[in-house]
Amino acid sequence: MNRRRFLQFSAGLGGMSALIAACGSTSQSPNVSSTQPAASAPSDQKLAKTLNWYNWGNYVADSILQKFKEEFGVTVNVDTYSSNEEMEAKFKAGGNPGYDLITPSDYMVSKMAAAGLLEKLDFNNIPNYALIDPSLKNTYFDPTNEYSVAYNWGTTGFAYNKNKVPEPITSWKQVIEWPAELRGKLGMLDDVRELLAVGLRVLGYSGNSSSPAEINAARDLLIELKRRANYTLTDSPTAGANLVAGDVVGTMIYTPEAVTAREQNPDIVYVIPGDVSTIWQDNLCIPKGAPSKYTAEVFINFLCRPDIAAENANEIGLATPCAEAIKQGLIDEALIKDKTVYPDVAAMGNALEFLRKGDPAVDELFQRAFDEIRSA
Repeated sequence: MNRRRFLQFSAGLGGMSALIAACGSTSQSPNVSSTQPAASAPSDQKLAKTLNWYNWGNYVADSILQKFKEEFGVTVNVDTYSSNEEMEAKFKAGGNPGYDLITPSDYMVSKMAAAGLLEKLDFNNIPNYALIDPSLKNTYFDPTNEYSVAYNWGTTGFAYNKNKVPEPITSWKQVIEWPAELRGKLGMLDDVRELLAVGLRVLGYSGNSSSPAEINAARDLLIELKRRANYTLTDSPTAGANLVAGDVVGTMIYTPEAVTAREQNPDIVYVIPGDVSTIWQDNLCIPKGAPSKYTAEVFINFLCRPDIAAENANEIGLATPCAEAIKQGLIDEALIKDKTVYPDVAAMGNALEFLRKGDPAVDELFQRAFDEIRSA
């Protein structure tokens, strides 16, 4: 998963802060009903009976899918992937295998759009898009606002069992200096850029470095950590499960899985390390050749409804991009006050960074370094 260079996109992150600050307001959009379903289907367009969504694991509430079926008569089938690259490969291998909707992270939107793998959206079928926070529109990865609608945003941080580590963890430097007595009890994300970003940032570099020397230095640091700490590389859902089970006592993880882990074990703490962490935005997009494009747009509109957006965010524990849901006070109070879920991005400043990808030469540098880490 991924994102950005903070200084280049601080306006967008500042907008996220404005969205969070709006949680005390009760004003509503004068033009779009907060509970209005999707716009009525034109006479020449009909909803499909099924919608196929290729999504991250554990990334939509079951109740949302059930409500869409009850209101629109459409069954949503969900297949899952564990990385943007896994998802992208599905469409590059031989065209669209039959999906109507995907959920790429920021950088992957621009990459897939440039490769001709995304359909342009018909926003006439997505009137509730007006309720999405303006700062999450016209982004660096979709500047003309044609291919994507914000779905959720969050961070890549570190979760640990507070009773199993010698001191509170607040930085990636502490992770790199993992205690010898906890060998075999550390988890890291099996993600090319996220993993190497930790090494780069601890060394004082940007997670978006394009310098071979800096990338290789981060590689060496992470190989040394692997040999010393014997960390496990997993996807985020597995990281959360391993932490709850006690197989690890600390792990790199994405926000939603960290929230779930905390619910299952109150001794688990989630932090956004202050020595620069990743902030990301996942998006709703329609892949090229989608069998049911119109139905996908109706579903996107449904997900943008404040009551639906809030229920979904409350269930999966992520920050909603729907400003109206926040204004109406529909987000669980404990969640909206949780600064690891709704961080004060303005206050964190340069401690947050979007990871950017897409330059083939740089991507190759990272992939080669990552492969060497995995084989070490």
